[in-house]
Amino acid sequence: MGILDWIILLLVLGGVVQGYRKGLIKEVASLIGVILAVYIAWKFSGDLAPTLAKIVPLPDSWTAGAAGLLSLDTVVYSTLAFILLFFITKMAVSMIASFLTQITRVPVLSQLNGVGGAALGLLKAFLITMVIVNLLHLAPWENGKKAVQDSALGKAILDVTPDLKDTWVKDQSKV
Repeated sequence: MGILDWIILLLVLGGVVQGYRKGLIKEVASLIGVILAVYIAWKFSGDLAPTLAKIVPLPDSWTAGAAGLLSLDTVVYSTLAFILLFFITKMAVSMIASFLTQITRVPVLSQLNGVGGAALGLLKAFLITMVIVNLLHLAPWENGKKAVQDSALGKAILDVTPDLKDTWVKDQSKV
C-alpha cells in the first residue's frame, strides 16, 4: 500500500468516525445549514446593508473608494451584512439540530442517529476523496499521476468515476 492509500483510508475513516459522533441529524443539518445560510445571506444582505450603515458609520476617508469608481462603504456594509446573516442562520440551524439531537437520546434512536451519521460521513469522505484522486490524476505534474497509479484505492476510485475525469478533460479542452 502506498502513501495515497493510507491518506484515503484516513480520510474515509475520519469521515465515518466524525459522522458517527455528530449523528445523522447534525450531519444533515450542517449541510442544509450551509446551503440555507449562503442563500439567506445572498438574498438579504443588500436589504440589511443600509441598516448597518445607519448603525455603524464608517470614517469619511472610507467613503470615496478607488478614484470614485467603487464605493468602499457599500462593499464593507454588504460584506458585513452577508457575514452576519450567514453566521446567524448557521447558528440557528445548529441550535435546531442540537434540540432535535436531544430527542434521539432514546437508545434505539441514538443508534440509528449514529449509524446514519456514519453513513453520511462515509459518503462525504468518499466524495472528497474522489475529487482529490481525480485532481491528482489530472494534475500537470507526474508525481500526482504516479501517486494515483501506485495506489490500489486511487485506481479503484478512478475506475468507479471515469465520467468525472472524462467530463472535466472535455470541459477544459474548450477553454
